[in-house]
Amino acid sequence: MINYSHQYFGKDLNNLEYQDIVDFFIEEKEESDKIEFKAFHNSFGNFNKNLEGVIRGICAFLNSNGGILIWGAPLGQKDNDKIIFQGNLSPVTMLKDKDTLISKISDSITPLPININLEVIEEQGSFLYIFEVQKSNYSPHQYKNTYWARLDGQTKPAPHYLIEALFKKISYPNIEGYINLDKYGVLQNGLRFLDLTIMMFNFSELENEYDLTYRLMCSQAVFAGSQDPNLSKYYTMDRHMYVHKDLTQILHFGAPDRNSQRLIFDFDDLEDNHNLKMDLVLSFGGKKSPLKYSTYKLDLSGTITVNNPVGLFEEIQENILSVDKQKALGTTKESLLDTILKR
Repeated sequence: MINYSHQYFGKDLNNLEYQDIVDFFIEEKEESDKIEFKAFHNSFGNFNKNLEGVIRGICAFLNSNGGILIWGAPLGQKDNDKIIFQGNLSPVTMLKDKDTLISKISDSITPLPININLEVIEEQGSFLYIFEVQKSNYSPHQYKNTYWARLDGQTKPAPHYLIEALFKKISYPNIEGYINLDKYGVLQNGLRFLDLTIMMFNFSELENEYDLTYRLMCSQAVFAGSQDPNLSKYYTMDRHMYVHKDLTQILHFGAPDRNSQRLIFDFDDLEDNHNLKMDLVLSFGGKKSPLKYSTYKLDLSGTITVNNPVGLFEEIQENILSVDKQKALGTTKESLLDTILKR
């Protein structure tokens, strides 16, 4: 079994103290696929209503790769496109017997889960409930007729493909893709360039991904690499798309794939036709992993730091499952076929 408590706190679960959790949230924290934070707050209802969110999180860990849930964490605060947790804890005001609470949670999840450990920490009448959950060998589990999973650092209803995979005991690696901006400048011919790095990570510790493929598209600029006859096969859409294929046979945990590219564009054209805005769309997947998207909007209207132009990022949405992207756009099977088939 994985000792998640030791990974995050350097201590076994039963050795945790109240101060350990206080110290943990001195700095900003974000949730991930393996750690979730739940505040206890009157706006969420009474003890049992608060507990419902906890049970959903536990059910999600069972269906995913396990993890640790802290009930009594600070309230989350929205910071641009992320939720951060920092500062004062929001502890539970009611003490529940450990065995009784575990039984209530287990009875609420079907099929009956195992390997849920709980440590209750008290400090002057306030309580923290720390749950350590192992990945279940009997998934998929459901709570209130819904299958839950940890996806992109959040507890969400599990998509159909994941439920099917869990029933068939099919696993897939968690692949994530990011863009970093490296350098901005002017070429001798007056055109502008933007150097960037595409980084692909495999965050599944014990499962490799094979035949990684990704595409980066920018409609407002062209890729400099397309001018090389030996590399032109990797560029499509009139030089506006880079296609990374047949290059990464195996993507291991802890060994990211890095690829540097240069975009070239006419600043005046960008100003006249696109209001100095630029869009980057990264789509990626592999032999076993589902398709995801990371999208970026750049704003070149302000002061640009030449050797570290990360200030160009105006909007960032990273590692969005294709199925979630299509739902957000309102795309249905019928509308997709109508668009593609044009009939």
